[in-house]
Amino acid sequence: MACPYLTTAATLLIVCAVGGLRAQLFLGEERPAFEPDKNVLLYQLGARVDKLERDAAEAAKAPVSFAAALVTTSDWTHQGPFDTETNLVFKNVITNVGNGYDSNTGIFTAPVRGLYFILFNGNVGNSGTLNAAVMKNGINMFAIYDSQGTFSSATNGMPLILEQGDKLWVTMWANKSVFDQSRLSTFSGYLIKSM
Repeated sequence: MACPYLTTAATLLIVCAVGGLRAQLFLGEERPAFEPDKNVLLYQLGARVDKLERDAAEAAKAPVSFAAALVTTSDWTHQGPFDTETNLVFKNVITNVGNGYDSNTGIFTAPVRGLYFILFNGNVGNSGTLNAAVMKNGINMFAIYDSQGTFSSATNGMPLILEQGDKLWVTMWANKSVFDQSRLSTFSGYLIKSM
């Protein structure tokens, strides 16, 4: 479905361009020959409008959103501390529009290129501290840190430009722990705009 504002603006541009050409054609006593370069401009304008409408329709057909909690149980569940950094696997999938999130690996794979908003919330487990980061293709994008004790929490999020096929996951650093019970520790994101 095309964006109504895009269609209205594009129609207005075309009407103004055609109206301006008609006014030029009939102002004088003689009817000047239609200039080929104006035909080219109108054709290019029409082609651009068509492309914008196709892109908007394609983006509307492919929404992307995911949200997952760390565990599927409502039991109080601690993970860690581990001797090495550990990738967290958020098993309780709540939303997975576009099927970009894999609950077996904990990895979100961007199905389309675009601007996404990514959010991570973690609750401190029985080690008393939590330090974990959202990784993009192995590079730390942003992190949370909390040392206030078990059951305290931290949240962070930001918009990220992702190419199609880019991968995001959450890594918890060594000797830290995370806690979940009924969707307290979550990893989520959604496509703001395809590009």
